[in-house]
Amino acid sequence: MIQDKKILCISVMESWGGGELYLLNLVRQIKDYEFIIASPKGRAFDTFSSYNIDLIQINRLRKIFRKSEKWSLFDKLKILFNITLVTIQLVKIISSKKIDLIFANGNFAAFYSIFSAKLTKRKLVTAQHLIYNNQSTEAKILKFLIPRVEAMICVSNAVTTCINQIAGEDAVKNTSVIHNGIEIPFVEERIPGSEKLNIGFVGSIIKQKGLKEIITALNPIFRQNKYLIFHVFGTTVKNAESQNYYAEILSLINSFKLDDKIIFHGHITSKDDIYNKIDILINFSVSDESLGYNILEAMSYSKVVIGSNAGGVPEIIEDNKSGFLVEQNDIIHLTKKIKYCVENFNSPMMVDVRRNASNTIATKFSLEQFTLQYKNMFNSIFQ
Repeated sequence: MIQDKKILCISVMESWGGGELYLLNLVRQIKDYEFIIASPKGRAFDTFSSYNIDLIQINRLRKIFRKSEKWSLFDKLKILFNITLVTIQLVKIISSKKIDLIFANGNFAAFYSIFSAKLTKRKLVTAQHLIYNNQSTEAKILKFLIPRVEAMICVSNAVTTCINQIAGEDAVKNTSVIHNGIEIPFVEERIPGSEKLNIGFVGSIIKQKGLKEIITALNPIFRQNKYLIFHVFGTTVKNAESQNYYAEILSLINSFKLDDKIIFHGHITSKDDIYNKIDILINFSVSDESLGYNILEAMSYSKVVIGSNAGGVPEIIEDNKSGFLVEQNDIIHLTKKIKYCVENFNSPMMVDVRRNASNTIATKFSLEQFTLQYKNMFNSIFQ
């Protein structure tokens, strides 16, 4: 164990999501080191603050977006200006707080951190949470970062494969996988009545999560089962695209006449309050998911999970054993799989699926394993 070492964690998200929970688990579980988080104001900052974590607010630490298809000169100058100011702030923090290591939670966080790391001669470790298109801005940033960071931790093998495709396997020598870990809840096995089932969606209301496709797939099943209810746990994000997408969803629900079948709960903090309300979780992202906290959480609560057979989801779900996989963007396949799960929910086979789901999380994705792997990685770097 290495004593008296300080790690500065960089976060760029204003909202709260899986990446922020990942960082919270890291900071709360590892007691060997002193952690400080730099983050912009917003729900993420407020949530970190509620756990009495040592926090520094840097509002210019934000994800980099562009409003048009191409980067304008103004966009580039603004990004350069932000990076310069953030670098100055981080250098001051690293010096005054006597920081020993920088941990960047995500691609953009690493991009903001790399210059201060070089100026202060501190090692930089970055966690990679997402799967990128080879031609995207994120992929270009990744290529820039790879030879300049001490270690790149991927949340799934699918993320590692993505990085290898972007930079080439020979270029990526410092990459390893540490899966998301979650706390295993105490769950009393509950078999719902045969006449009522609750289906759930957990996540941000954005196009990539495929909520419109799920509702479309559910529509014919609602016609056959009047006791079925669909629960949506999550909110829009602060951009026009998400707000417009939500308006499209409401219009779709109205056109299907499903207003009494779909309940929007908004943001719910308590996992018990979410997963005690649902029996089947659907994760049908239209773009590849790196792993999916909602899948891990639902399975830990012994829920039946239907997920897209893409990205890191197959690393969690063994089809027809611990959950069910459907082909990405295949709404007809999704409808058939939901119908099958609804009709057979109380069968012995489905009871085994639920038990296998919780056992999978306990053996492969526990918070204890996540913590141990990170402790070993940090110890190795400091030694």
